[in-house]
Amino acid sequence: MLSIWFFVGALTLAYGLVLLPYGAWEWFGHHEPSTVLNYLHPTFWWGLLMTLFGSIYTIRYRPRREDVDKI
Repeated sequence: MLSIWFFVGALTLAYGLVLLPYGAWEWFGHHEPSTVLNYLHPTFWWGLLMTLFGSIYTIRYRPRREDVDKI
């Protein structure tokens, strides 16, 4: 049986891997939208944070051979 947290981590990792390069492209390519707080680069930082947490959850709750042997 797979843990729901594995899927949560995989989905969070996927979103982070989409947002991170897009945020880097906005920041380093000077393509920021004209919003009030665009100097904080939220897309890049949220992408980095989601990639980090998604990879932690995916690695922590990944299916292992020992889990199959217990059943």
